[in-house]
Amino acid sequence: MKYVIIGSGPAGIFAAEAIRRRDTTSPIILLTEENAAARSPVMLTHWIAGQISEPQLLFRDSSWAEKNRVNLRLGQQVVSLQAPLKKLTLTSGEEISYDRLLVAAGSSPLSLPIAGVNLPGVKAIRKIADAQGILDSISPGQQVLIIGGGLIGLKLTSHLKERGLRPIILEKETKIAPRLLDQRASSIIIDLLRSQEIRVETGVEITAILEKNGRACGVRLKDGRTHRAPLIIQCLGVRPNTWFLSGSGIEFGEGIPVNPSMETNIPGVYAAGDVTMTLDSITQKRVNNATWPAAARQGTVAGTNMAGGDSTYRHNFPINAIQLFRVPVLTAGHYSEEKDVQNIVEEDPGSYRKFFFRDGRLIGFILIGEISGAGFLLTLLKKQERVSGKNLALRPFPYQERLPPGWGYEHGALFLRTPAERS
Repeated sequence: MKYVIIGSGPAGIFAAEAIRRRDTTSPIILLTEENAAARSPVMLTHWIAGQISEPQLLFRDSSWAEKNRVNLRLGQQVVSLQAPLKKLTLTSGEEISYDRLLVAAGSSPLSLPIAGVNLPGVKAIRKIADAQGILDSISPGQQVLIIGGGLIGLKLTSHLKERGLRPIILEKETKIAPRLLDQRASSIIIDLLRSQEIRVETGVEITAILEKNGRACGVRLKDGRTHRAPLIIQCLGVRPNTWFLSGSGIEFGEGIPVNPSMETNIPGVYAAGDVTMTLDSITQKRVNNATWPAAARQGTVAGTNMAGGDSTYRHNFPINAIQLFRVPVLTAGHYSEEKDVQNIVEEDPGSYRKFFFRDGRLIGFILIGEISGAGFLLTLLKKQERVSGKNLALRPFPYQERLPPGWGYEHGALFLRTPAERS
């Protein structure tokens, strides 16, 4: 059996390890555009902050490929794939055949659809070259514009502030991290950022990148105002790297749809990580769950099955965790304001906790400041069982008058009343 893996992120690395656990002799070729394998993009902001060294960006050491008998080929870009012929083509024109293939090519940063985004001084953050470009462009006290208030934008902002810069967050939506936080949670995070003298503007749209002497020097907003800064960093999310699959026979759109075994529409061709569209275990809708933990688990499932195993990818829902100025923020599942969703809120000085339920089942939560009980909550999200009796134990809950109909609180436990108790 000849295995080929495209991509050296967590999906590709974990897949190779899973293959090797079941098949100790067959060749594994791992192709990556990077100049090193197993580099973690989620750690780049920590490197920018000076919290870790460049070697610590690697989640596997330099001997990994040799130890696992992986033919690691650095600086190799796949430009086309012909699934019916079981072969792919590299930039150099070299063709490589395979028996089992994993597409784990990751994703690329999104960019504003306006002129000037390619000017010097406009950056993104996904690869080490991006982070190095940011480090080469900053100096203490400098103003920096962060376009996008998602989790990456928030992490980068906090780390740049720690380095003595003056970041400004510009977010198009009316709240930051709009897919993860409700309005109150967004306001709490904005207040935290402002307490650190970080300017945050929401509901603003950028219409132009300003230029001076051939470099970006700021942005113009839709309302006519301008913000000046020699460095502009786009944190707008990512798109799957699927461009080379055109004409391959592999189905793809916003990502590559896969079954629970991580197999594509072509037998023997698998996909994992940011390139995939997987079935959300809570909503039962196909989603692009572009997170590090999801990529690692998907890679393990794919690699196991490529080597003849029988593994299934389960418990697929978003989990995001960051720490902002020593305040932990953890979200999981789905924030929802739909009419059939009940929510329960705990808010005290220094903490905000909100839980979302549909038909008595926990479908998501937001924890800020106080994250105790998160493991138990994640178990409830995985099981998707109705909360009945007194089995939803949370920390002391002083807001009994705010409970939705049918809920109760006794002896330190929050619970959904059984039909008998309700009557």
